[in-house]
Amino acid sequence: MTTQTRMQEQRKANLKLGLILASTAAVFFIGFVVKMAWLH
Repeated sequence: MTTQTRMQEQRKANLKLGLILASTAAVFFIGFVVKMAWLH
């Protein structure tokens, strides 16, 4: 496996991890906003 290929694989893994983290953060944020709206 060349360095270039390994870097591409790493970038793909990072992107997937980033998407997972971003969607988790979005779910928490939306839940928080909904709770705030519900309470007022």
